Formats: sequence, C-alpha cells, structure tokens
Amino acid sequence: MSRVSEVTSLQNQRIKEMKERFKKEDLSDELKMQLMVQNMTQTLNDISQTLAIIADRK
Repeated sequence: MSRVSEVTSLQNQRIKEMKERFKKEDLSDELKMQLMVQNMTQTLNDISQTLAIIADRK
C-alpha cells in the first residue's frame, strides 16, 4: 500500500469512527468540535509526514 493510500485509509477510518461516536453518544457541541479539530490535526500530521517521506527520497 502506498503512503498516500495509507493516509487516505486512516483518514476515512477516523471519520467513520467519529461519526459512529457522534451517533452513539450524546456529546455536547463543544466536545464534537474538539473531536473534529483533533481529526483535522491528525490528518495534517499525516500529510506532513507523507511530504517529509517524499522529500527524503529526492
């Protein structure tokens, strides 16, 4: 699996888990926002790591 596919797969998995958690639990809007920000932050970290891997190859 390519690194890009890994990042995409991880992001899709995180989104799915976040949506399931939103459905199962009665979360406040503030907590939902925190979870979404965490998800976006992790995605940006994954992208940064992928770009670093690509840069190291060149």
